[in-house]
Amino acid sequence: MKKHLFILPLVLVVCFMVGCQDKEAMAELEEFKAQAALEEENKALVMRFFDVWESGDFEDIKEILSPDYVWHTTTGQDLSLEVTIETLKQQIAMISDRAFSIEDIIPKGDKVLARYAFSGTHTGDAEGFPATGKEFVIKGIEIVRIENGKIVEAWEEVNFLNFYQQIGYELKPKEEK
Repeated sequence: MKKHLFILPLVLVVCFMVGCQDKEAMAELEEFKAQAALEEENKALVMRFFDVWESGDFEDIKEILSPDYVWHTTTGQDLSLEVTIETLKQQIAMISDRAFSIEDIIPKGDKVLARYAFSGTHTGDAEGFPATGKEFVIKGIEIVRIENGKIVEAWEEVNFLNFYQQIGYELKPKEEK
């Protein structure tokens, strides 16, 4: 009988410990699920961003991007929301049939990485380059940071030299005078 009295408290302690572990595991699982759901929302927002950029819908761009948005470009410039919209307007004038193909999209925390192909036909004069009518495909990588359901920052890397070569321009050494 004395052995049973010793085993009963031990069984209760073990049950209590297992029960506590389940609560901790459940809390951890709920936190993981919430983070996964947020990352899926962020991924969907970035996909929408590429769709809106392709369509050229300026009202939707303003809805997706934060008023404090900063675009860190390949050229080293940091562009505000207003300058980003002006850049899109120039791109629409230059490339009327713009299209994005998302090759990879990876959400992690408050950031989403997208690897894409951007294609179109150089049909309009812009940025001092007359239209060539040539088609192109360039690849890029964009890392986007999201805060409160809006894109607040983006870092982009694109091979613009490849773009200009595809539309018929070539890189030449500067002529000496």
